[in-house]
Amino acid sequence: MDFKPGMLLAFNMESDTYGVCKVTGITETSKEPIISVVTYADSFDSVPEEVNPAELRPLVIHMPMYLPALKSSNCKEIGMAEITEDEARGFDNWLLAWKDRRAGFFERSIPDSIDYILEQMANVENSTPEDSVFRERLMRRFQGQ
Repeated sequence: MDFKPGMLLAFNMESDTYGVCKVTGITETSKEPIISVVTYADSFDSVPEEVNPAELRPLVIHMPMYLPALKSSNCKEIGMAEITEDEARGFDNWLLAWKDRRAGFFERSIPDSIDYILEQMANVENSTPEDSVFRERLMRRFQGQ
């Protein structure tokens, strides 16, 4: 599959549920590209035929995925959508940090990367009140509240 900015993808969250993400940018490297996605908290019993991202609840606003990791997520293309200004800004900010070697990318499947993010947020010590609010908001999105 050739990934393109704006592409909507369904991926297998668990054996019987599917999540949705949108490609927000592609970064070429000397090996494999890094595909940046925004993931949504909504889940579906089957691969959705079409979705409107404006009606979905964002979960992780920017998640850079190494191509083999994204492929391991068994994504299926389900449509195209515009990239919002916030999504483009998130990608640009990450790209600058990545070029300065201050940011990385995920080498796990999308569901494993989401689990990792949630685990790391739960284990943060010395977090600020803003971190706690963000962590609680992310957990509520993930749990569908």
